[in-house]
Amino acid sequence: MRDFLVKARVTIQDRKRKKRDKIMEALSKKNKITNDEVEKLLYISDATATRYLSVLVKEGKIQKVGTAGSGVAYTKL
Repeated sequence: MRDFLVKARVTIQDRKRKKRDKIMEALSKKNKITNDEVEKLLYISDATATRYLSVLVKEGKIQKVGTAGSGVAYTKL
């Protein structure tokens, strides 16, 4: 049972990493991306898009430009 849970966790983490990679790929095609664009790109909710973008900011791969609302965009470092 424990092996099953470990494999499931690894699979989930891999899926999340692939989605973050897809965001980075989109950023290499254009200079900036918004939360709404990430939602549409990955077919995910607003909260999930925000979490993915926050993880990328914490990893030092992107930076947040703007303070709140529709004025916020993310750029590659």
